[in-house]
Amino acid sequence: MLFYSFLTVNFRNTFLFFMNIILPVVFLLLFGAVFGKQQSQIGVTFYSDRELSEVNSNWKRLDTLPTLEEIKAMDSDVVIVANDGKMDVYLLSTFSSVDSEVTMFRLKYASVRNEKPIINVVEHEIKFSRQLSDLEYIMIGVIAISLLSVGMNAGVMLFSEYAQYGLFKRFTLTNVNRLYLLISATGAQIITGIISSFLVIVISWLVFKVNLFISPQFIAAYIFVVLASIMISLGLGVVLSLIFKKSASSIAQILYTIFMFFSGVYFPITFLPKPLQIISYFTPPRYMHMLFQKVYGIDTVSNQGFWIICTTFIILGIALGSYAIGKFLKPA
Repeated sequence: MLFYSFLTVNFRNTFLFFMNIILPVVFLLLFGAVFGKQQSQIGVTFYSDRELSEVNSNWKRLDTLPTLEEIKAMDSDVVIVANDGKMDVYLLSTFSSVDSEVTMFRLKYASVRNEKPIINVVEHEIKFSRQLSDLEYIMIGVIAISLLSVGMNAGVMLFSEYAQYGLFKRFTLTNVNRLYLLISATGAQIITGIISSFLVIVISWLVFKVNLFISPQFIAAYIFVVLASIMISLGLGVVLSLIFKKSASSIAQILYTIFMFFSGVYFPITFLPKPLQIISYFTPPRYMHMLFQKVYGIDTVSNQGFWIICTTFIILGIALGSYAIGKFLKPA
């Protein structure tokens, strides 16, 4: 019952619904419109033993047959090697859908000799160290910021505004279990965070053709990062509520703005002046963004570092949330 109540508040409360659902979409469309032109076409590099005419503007031709190491180093979404009637397709991106480009290349390759487009196609998904494009980087940043909003606003709402309205006094009279209260509150935020991030992923695909859908084998890791992000953000909201009390909501919005522009989630930290780059190391969204990049196959942190950061975030969130609930549930 408590879980359902906390969850419905996130969608019935106009402020929370705007901050957690609407605002991330606005940022997605705003920044996507600026950087989207760079992602309008998939990068294709190809080698062909046949002379292809009228190749697409986003296709880059190689004059010599590339080695595997050369392919791995290429800045492209897909590399196609067509030789002796066989096509080897090397997928260098986990984000973009390249099926249409491969099909078009196969048709052009076959048409040179008036063959039917039945060419032996072999796909190779190789491990690589690939940097995110600007648009991919931003979309993942929108997810991180949306989870910051969900967790931090929930912490402030619960331990600042609701506390002022006497919510915890009512809980004290009902002898509600502290653990049950904590699980209900955090569980509702996790579901809200999953909905918010899924909405970003869907709109990214529909509007900008950026494929951020998670492979089935990485769904558990993705949810774990969502949990860690919500918990550290909730803990931050708790700290603000305990320190600033009635003004916690205003401070949270100021902090949200600072994190949004100085954590490096919307553009690389190297774009900031060096003195301001130091600020990013103290912003949770920086590490949330790194964790999500890791889930998408970008080596931002080691495997050990990934689990250490996630576990630390979760423990801090649980500790701060438990402390605040215990503090407010004490009989007067």
